[in-house]
Amino acid sequence: MNTIYARLDRLGDLPVFSATVNQIRQISSAGDTDAMALAIAVMKDANLTTKLLRLANSNHYNRSGGKVTAISRAVVLIGFERIRNLCMTLKLIESFADQERDTSVEDLLVAAVLNAATARDLALSAGVEDVEETYICGLLFSLGEIVVAFTLPELYRDMQIMRRERRLSWVNIQQQALGGEFVSIGRDLIQSWGFSKRVVSSLRTGEAPVGCSEQERLNQQIVSGCHQLFGQIYQRSPQLQGDEYTEQLVHMAELTRLPPEKLEETLNHSVRQLCDHIDQYGLSHRALIPPVAASGNESLDEMTRKVAFYVHARQEQQRNKQKQEDAYAAEQRQRLAEYNQRQLQYLEKMSELMTGQAPTTEILLTCVEGIEASSSLERVVFCLSVEGGKQLVAKLLEGEQLDPLMVYFQLNREDPQHRLFFHILDRGAALLVPDARDPGWQNRLPKAYLHSVMPGGLIVSPLIVSGKTLGLLYADKTETSGPVEDRDFKVFNQFLVQCRIALEMGKHLTSAPLKKQQEK
Repeated sequence: MNTIYARLDRLGDLPVFSATVNQIRQISSAGDTDAMALAIAVMKDANLTTKLLRLANSNHYNRSGGKVTAISRAVVLIGFERIRNLCMTLKLIESFADQERDTSVEDLLVAAVLNAATARDLALSAGVEDVEETYICGLLFSLGEIVVAFTLPELYRDMQIMRRERRLSWVNIQQQALGGEFVSIGRDLIQSWGFSKRVVSSLRTGEAPVGCSEQERLNQQIVSGCHQLFGQIYQRSPQLQGDEYTEQLVHMAELTRLPPEKLEETLNHSVRQLCDHIDQYGLSHRALIPPVAASGNESLDEMTRKVAFYVHARQEQQRNKQKQEDAYAAEQRQRLAEYNQRQLQYLEKMSELMTGQAPTTEILLTCVEGIEASSSLERVVFCLSVEGGKQLVAKLLEGEQLDPLMVYFQLNREDPQHRLFFHILDRGAALLVPDARDPGWQNRLPKAYLHSVMPGGLIVSPLIVSGKTLGLLYADKTETSGPVEDRDFKVFNQFLVQCRIALEMGKHLTSAPLKKQQEK
């Protein structure tokens, strides 16, 4: 223990037991805490915030499909206790996995999370009062082994060699190498880090200590029993061979009041659930694949075969998904490079038009074409203000599916359905609607406009030159193409500014050329 503490001191305080996590534990346990108080505590850790939001948006927690972007919303969605446990899980992984990439440590971390999730599910069936505390107990049950593998890696590797060679039982190897068992080390550590007596007492194998309540005894046996079952499935521990897996399964079935086959379904479900979260946790699927070999126990062999097959399939699915994402990213990079090249070409053309006293129509047309060619915006329209600002008429259009825009943008100031666009014209300020399909925007945008134009996202800005309003510049993406991106808005604004400068330099304030262009 002295050696382990010395190594931990040298490595620095582990983030899992940092002030942030302790504050999260205290706040989530307080009876009068609100979601915002817990959210503020979580947001003090940027890495934790990012990973927690990714988990909150996973299919397991977010059944509604709406994107969760606020930690306070995640707290309400997932629940205080579950948020606390997820924070503990993420920080435990960060503490050990990110410090030094060692496969044995990562395997142990996967086993700890798997043990925690399974113990919580079984505790629910067994009638344990605080199943979220059972999760913490399951998560920390193998803390002693994780810390030894982390702080004394060479010694731990030697112990693993002895285990594979089966010279001694795993318990005897621990006693010979360490002077005690992993659970004793873990119990000493979490006691010094201020965990409750109930959690500390759960870290032991065999019978619960005298004086424990029935709930504490049940909790300890479930956590210990899950650890032993997964040890049999993944490690084929020498002290749990053959029929002992069945005996342990029957014992756990009695504790949890579940038939053995239902209990095995729960074990299997926990593996699948962890597969769903493994990427968010930053761990590898590899650690979830058990060895497939004959043990002499038909039930155990069937369990390992099912788990191994499922995880292999998920791993292959993940590889294919990654390939698709890589291909899409490469395609996006290529598309962006093409956009940037076209943007440069059109901006150079705009610069030439500034100095060449080009006609108004040519400047406006170059602006409209440049926006459409240099961004993911699919339709761009310049609407001319006529009749003293009483009407807006589409004059220059670029892109595909333009007919609905040509029909709709014959706007009259007196028509209530057209009021929004004249309001933008009068205010002299741009309007950005990233996603017009959002319910909030669906209620605010004109119904006739949404029905006929069917935009995915849109940008509208008045074109004002030397104090005179020429009209509106409009750009959008179709409903099936998704929202407007940040880069689209920047490109739109850049061409709008360049267009204004070009027109001001030439004082092109007459609408006559545009009328001729329309007639043509």
